[in-house]
Amino acid sequence: MTSSTDHGETTEVVIAGGGPVGLTLAHELGARGVGCVLLEPRPEPSLASPRCKQMNPRSMEIFRRLGIADAVRGNARLPFGWSDSAVFCTSLTGHRLERFDGVFALSDVQRPELAEPALWCAQNHVEEALRDTLSRRDTVRAHWGWTLTGLEQDTDGVTAIATDDAGRERVVRGSYLVGADGARSAVRRACGIPLTGRSHEIRNIQVIFDAPGLSARHRLGRAVQYWVVDPDVNGLMGTLDTEDRWWAIIINAPVDPDAADEAWCERAVHRMIGAEQPITVTATDPWTARMLVADRYRDGRCFLAGDAAHQNPPWGGFGANTGIGDAADLGWKLAAAVRGWAGDGLLGSYETERRPIARRAIAEAERNMRVLTGELAAPGLDDDGPDGRALRAKTAELIRQAKTAEMYTLGFVLGTAYPDSPIVVRDDGPAPASTGSDYRPSGAPGHRLPHQWLDRNRSLQDELGPGFTLLEIAARPAPEWEPAAAAAGVPLSRYRLNRPDLHGLYAARYVLVRPDGYIAWRGETSPDDPRAVLDHARGHRA
Repeated sequence: MTSSTDHGETTEVVIAGGGPVGLTLAHELGARGVGCVLLEPRPEPSLASPRCKQMNPRSMEIFRRLGIADAVRGNARLPFGWSDSAVFCTSLTGHRLERFDGVFALSDVQRPELAEPALWCAQNHVEEALRDTLSRRDTVRAHWGWTLTGLEQDTDGVTAIATDDAGRERVVRGSYLVGADGARSAVRRACGIPLTGRSHEIRNIQVIFDAPGLSARHRLGRAVQYWVVDPDVNGLMGTLDTEDRWWAIIINAPVDPDAADEAWCERAVHRMIGAEQPITVTATDPWTARMLVADRYRDGRCFLAGDAAHQNPPWGGFGANTGIGDAADLGWKLAAAVRGWAGDGLLGSYETERRPIARRAIAEAERNMRVLTGELAAPGLDDDGPDGRALRAKTAELIRQAKTAEMYTLGFVLGTAYPDSPIVVRDDGPAPASTGSDYRPSGAPGHRLPHQWLDRNRSLQDELGPGFTLLEIAARPAPEWEPAAAAAGVPLSRYRLNRPDLHGLYAARYVLVRPDGYIAWRGETSPDDPRAVLDHARGHRA
């Protein structure tokens, strides 16, 4: 190493990558008092390509538990409740084909099953809020402008080497390291972990552009997405803020970069608008959908999360949200390992739980990708006569058949579960199954704890402790759990939910909730040996 190397930093967890996933993990660890160092190459969030625009209800629920949901929601450039609709059209100024309302659970009307509705917000603004609120975490140190360039691990920890643009080196030593450093993950490469899957055959381009007056010009009403169905140029578009900064995704763009230059992109956007609206292109971002999953999520003391572990097509908005779910799962398990109460199987359960979820998310996105706007387009769709009206009615029916599941995903978002996890105590009680669009709350072990409002603004999720929480549902108090938890070194709190009417929902009087809000165990009576249940839930193998 050169003389400019900094040797002075040790921590408990090193995080490579400060996108939404790495930042969420830093909050998860910081909220539990775990020391971590975050290494992120970008001095500031990128304004050029806000690929992720939707924070789903599960991600927002995670942010609520961390005390930062209001900050994230407050940094969005579209006001809360601005729209929860998606529109299919022949062009932005052309004919409307179909409209979906209440999409992606974006409504600002309070719903019983949600602690937090979804949020439509460009990724850079989500990252800004997550960065700003890191100041609340005394144990987190963030180094912006530093890229992880090497790592070495041994039986006691991991040594990370980071470099800045000036060529200086920084060495950070931690007990564990997490690669949340994106699709080209240096951590994944250093650990020799391959990706398995495929890439889609078509090339797409996202265009960011300013179009003053465009929102007032069209007559389709407010929507977070406008899907343009056109035989020549098709894709989808929407506004990023209330000042007419827009995004467009042009589907099936020319493979040759010279053919799809900025002038071509501008012509394509004009075609999608359906008029010669003055626009200024500020960024273009070519991309290809990839369906890839890492063969494993762990190598010794190194872990993968987010795009480093899985790469999703964007259709349905699962990519970044799946990564945020990774951070919520891995965060409490790393904290348990650092604090000494994790069983020897706890860290291994991260891959067991999260890798199948990534595969399911990719399968959902692939299903949505089978029919895009190009497959719906037909000549004459924009004609004003009776033939055009008949063709539009037929196309509207095709849209309803092909795209409804993509617009309503709550069953997948909230119904995703870990019933086969080695740290879940399975039982043969009721376990309602959710489908992609149909969310059916379940109190079965391995499922997300079904939500309840305790009053107008207080959620049951707000009462869960930072460790495990024992819910006593209209049952006698069970203080015997506390000495059992103390003996195991496991953080535990108890919450009495004096609601006999909820017994049927949870199918139990006692429910043990994990730190990430998933159910570890339930029972009609308190067990004879609570310590055995806690040992199972913390991954302790006798």
